[in-house]
Amino acid sequence: MPTNLLDRCDAEPRDPTAEPGDWAAAVADGTLGQPSPVLRRARLVALAVGGFLLPWCVLLSAMLPATAQAQHWSLAWTGLDAAEALAALATAVLLARGDRRAALTAMAGAMLLLTDAWFDVCTAAPGLDHALALAEAALAEVPLAVAAGWLAVRLTTPTRQ
Repeated sequence: MPTNLLDRCDAEPRDPTAEPGDWAAAVADGTLGQPSPVLRRARLVALAVGGFLLPWCVLLSAMLPATAQAQHWSLAWTGLDAAEALAALATAVLLARGDRRAALTAMAGAMLLLTDAWFDVCTAAPGLDHALALAEAALAEVPLAVAAGWLAVRLTTPTRQ
């Protein structure tokens, strides 16, 4: 049974004795570098989204006001921190089960932590608030994000025997 997205989307079956993510087996059976139609469409969608968003960012930076008032400020920050907590807890549960899908929740947690650090620093008031946001980002959020990203990469890298 396929255990990862690439195995499920490949048009040609792989050697059933090969480990998921076994690049040597993919090279040997000729499936490496030959994405399925699903993966080709996904690549095109990702390219289109990225191609649209880059000029959109330039437009937003020129048009958005320098300040804004948010109606649900506390809900936004609480939701972000709750998502970080859920990602960390899901990673812990998956690691306890020995499930390599912990790489997904670890990477999601890393991205949430980096997002939190970015918005903390960018939205902090000048002075002490900004200094505290920088310190929290440098001493907690960014190092935790790096550790979670390292874990995700480690879990998805094939092991040598």
